[in-house]
Amino acid sequence: MQSMKVLAMVAGGFALGVFVRSLYVLPWEVWAFVIVAASILLAAWFFVRRRVYLLASVTLIAMLVGIIRVALVPMVLPSAFASELGKEVTLTGTVVAAPDIRDTNARITIEATEARQRTRVLAVVSRADIPAYGAQVTVRGKLEAPKPFATEYGRTFRYDRYLAASGIYALMPRASVTDVMPPSGIWPRVYGALIALKQTFLHAVGRALPEPEAALAGGIVAGGTQGLGASILDDFVRSGLVHVVVLSGYNVMIVAEVVLGALVFLSAGWAAAIASIVIALFVLAAGAGAASVRAGLMAGFALLARATGRTYDVTRALIIAVLLMLLWNPLLLAFSLGFDLSVIATLGLILGVPLIEPKLAFVKSAVLRETIASTTAAQVAVLPLLLYSNGLFSVVSLPANVLVLPFVPPAMAASAFAGAVALVLPALAPVAGLPAYALLGYIIGAVHVSAALPFAAFAVPAFS
Repeated sequence: MQSMKVLAMVAGGFALGVFVRSLYVLPWEVWAFVIVAASILLAAWFFVRRRVYLLASVTLIAMLVGIIRVALVPMVLPSAFASELGKEVTLTGTVVAAPDIRDTNARITIEATEARQRTRVLAVVSRADIPAYGAQVTVRGKLEAPKPFATEYGRTFRYDRYLAASGIYALMPRASVTDVMPPSGIWPRVYGALIALKQTFLHAVGRALPEPEAALAGGIVAGGTQGLGASILDDFVRSGLVHVVVLSGYNVMIVAEVVLGALVFLSAGWAAAIASIVIALFVLAAGAGAASVRAGLMAGFALLARATGRTYDVTRALIIAVLLMLLWNPLLLAFSLGFDLSVIATLGLILGVPLIEPKLAFVKSAVLRETIASTTAAQVAVLPLLLYSNGLFSVVSLPANVLVLPFVPPAMAASAFAGAVALVLPALAPVAGLPAYALLGYIIGAVHVSAALPFAAFAVPAFS
């Protein structure tokens, strides 16, 4: 219990330092105050030996480490690139992220070097000019700085901060690829093969299912982002089910459970090792989004506990996963809404389900009772942040989630089966896709009906 308290204080202090420094450039007086206060508290503990002084000192030291970690991250466009803003430029660099393929174009992230300075640039290119991950490319276009923009529900989306979480500080909204050299090295080839496998699978799903079912299947199984359409996506938002559209921590946990179930005949060590590799490859192929990485880390901790015979504490696993992710990329905390929602929803499940589920004893079905409890806990936990960020309150969110979420795991399994059959026996793809079509059609239908209800959602005025 004491170790858990220390871990929570360290994580809280570190996260506070990361959050504050991400939003504000702190004067030296703040640094000095934290150092002096931590030193005084540590000295007080040394002489008095009261644990509260030690915990307070450790928290302040962790906060200082968080401040320093963010200070080490470049948060502005290097001067060599800043001087080129608003001009037509030609940049040469390496593709450092999986291409984000949209309905009409594709977005590639390249790491370019100019006058010995390096930065990442997001280039919007034609779908006919998509280079592979790790390729050396030359792109030409007008270099621009990302800017915030107003959303439909009276909020300002900080697009600049959203991109900053990925280390991107410049855009080429209309870029052309003028030269491509194939990837070199082991990792670019391995990761590129994973991305190619994912795209092949998505094409196979497209042969087995019509749209928009194929687009939804791609989203829940492989992290595909294209083809759903603005109208349907808006229905998912209004019904509070947008988290179903894209791969999230929920989907990763489903995959982990399925893999473990399939490996039940193996020893705990072998099952954990194989499952860890499968989950890691799955998260990487899906794009390694913040929510899926967080879920993948927690699943890895659970597998490690299983292999070593230790107790798995989900709260401790969440804290350690968050700490590791913030050490790797501290800007996630203040600039990545997906990361924040994933962490808060998970914390809501951990703390809320044990409180809510006993109150639902009148619900006789254990599956339905657990679904209602987990949905309520997660929805209540993320509601303040959702209202702050997008301004839309979905009245039907809770019942819509209860109606839809139980069908997501079988829809994932049926979609994966349809895609696998389409890869091996294309002629049987439409038949193999029938179960997935029925399940995905139900999900889309439930979303349509929920979003179309009178007063299904309404905008909430902006608040501090």
